[in-house]
Amino acid sequence: MTALPSSRKPLLVIFVTVFIDLLGFGIVLPLLPRYGEHFLPSEMQAGISNGILSAAPSAAPGYVAAALSALAFLYGLCVLPESLRPGQTPRSRPSLFNFVAVLRAMTRGSHALILSTIFLTTFAFAQFESTLSLLTKHLGGVVAEKPDWRHGAILGCLMASFSAMQFLFAPLWGRLSDRIGRRPVLLVGLGGSTISYFLFAVVTQLGNHGPILGLSPLVWLFVTRIGAGISGATISTAQAYIADCTDEKSRGKGMALIGAAFGIGFTFGPMLGAAFVSGESVGHGMSDRGNFLVFAYIGLILTLSQGLLVRRLIPRLGEFRMGLIGVVLMTLGLLLIGVASFQSSFSFLYFVLPVVVVGYSSATPSLLSMLSLTSKSDEQGELLGIGQSMSSLARILGPLAGMPLHGLGIALPYWFAAALMLVAAVMVLGLRGAVEKGAASGE
Repeated sequence: MTALPSSRKPLLVIFVTVFIDLLGFGIVLPLLPRYGEHFLPSEMQAGISNGILSAAPSAAPGYVAAALSALAFLYGLCVLPESLRPGQTPRSRPSLFNFVAVLRAMTRGSHALILSTIFLTTFAFAQFESTLSLLTKHLGGVVAEKPDWRHGAILGCLMASFSAMQFLFAPLWGRLSDRIGRRPVLLVGLGGSTISYFLFAVVTQLGNHGPILGLSPLVWLFVTRIGAGISGATISTAQAYIADCTDEKSRGKGMALIGAAFGIGFTFGPMLGAAFVSGESVGHGMSDRGNFLVFAYIGLILTLSQGLLVRRLIPRLGEFRMGLIGVVLMTLGLLLIGVASFQSSFSFLYFVLPVVVVGYSSATPSLLSMLSLTSKSDEQGELLGIGQSMSSLARILGPLAGMPLHGLGIALPYWFAAALMLVAAVMVLGLRGAVEKGAASGE
């Protein structure tokens, strides 16, 4: 079978397949920390808010996510063509994580500042994202009687396990797809997601009433998230599929389909999940349904800010100004969310969330663009790849830091993240000269 560079059908199929699968991701993520609390060891549950653990979490979102992943698998199986020609083997990535290249980049002033800022920005946003569902549960003034960082550390590992598996397996899936083709790898990933979400639902339904096949429910919860992370790492293969099926002129638009699938999936996934959980508040905090709607709200802001606002403002303001505006907005927004943690008003939270999200939407593409502008033409791919690796590491470490901080104090993750963003703002100020000169060779 030959590649199809002139046909739009493969791109449409990839978009629909990824979108359906990401709906499942959007359904499960908003309640994962709450579900994790329910499966903590009994001796750790004593300090959790009174009444929060009285009812088992609903298994319906997991089953819906599994059904959606199964639908994406069947859709891809029926209509997704292979993108590689017989015998075609594109050059794969040279290594999992090139520490030599990272160290080399970190010895250059402008690159070190940009890569460090990318890390801090993603780290802060990952802290915010992972602890938000616990904040909404306590927003009405119900807090842990005895805050315990240990259960936060367990929940942080649970949240980080997904990103850790994606970091490890994305290049491995990419290499395998170079050898056996994109289509089988994508189908294996979708099948794995279906199984992982189904097991997540089964474990949730059985509840925290003893071992399941010799393992505790909490261990099974980790198994399901690790499996979902391994399966979800095939997103990089979907990007490679688009690269196979597009020429250089249309590749950017093709890659944008993946971003659009992320934004739309993360908006409508939580909205769909809200239909399958309780709308009743427990302990005066936000209900599970309300929590889902908060994440749908975040997804909508991300989609609109990236699709309508940021892409129009960057050409007018430039990467430096847009990046600086982004990190300042994130600093202010995280401080305000720390304030919101002591308020009883849900409307105040809805008011301040766009500040953080628009800031992140502004900072991320601007920083990557600055990294490109200060790089030589023959090292752009390597440095942009290092930038993505820094983001991946930040998404692993962010929940590992944010969850224990939440166990010590509800506002601590947001204030700590705001302090990091203040450091990032100072770093961005130091980049003005390098970016304005457009130093192609870096420093």
